[in-house]
Amino acid sequence: MLFTEPVDFLIGSSYGKYLERDTGTPLIRLTFPIFDRHHHHRFPLWGYQGALRVLTTILDKHFDKYDQETIVPGKTDISFDLTR
Repeated sequence: MLFTEPVDFLIGSSYGKYLERDTGTPLIRLTFPIFDRHHHHRFPLWGYQGALRVLTTILDKHFDKYDQETIVPGKTDISFDLTR
């Protein structure tokens, strides 16, 4: 379905990396199991600290994608924000 109805992001486990590679959709690794990143299984996902981590992870991926889309070779990067 990702080929016929693309989405902006995928939220999933390490198994989603194959979909990320095949479809070009950015993957946010937040669920269990995460085997392809060192010590990501130790980060909290529940409670106050977990909610902050989930929010930070999603926003980081969003800002990475936004920065890639705003950089155009040959044009100025005046709107390229350094602080958010």
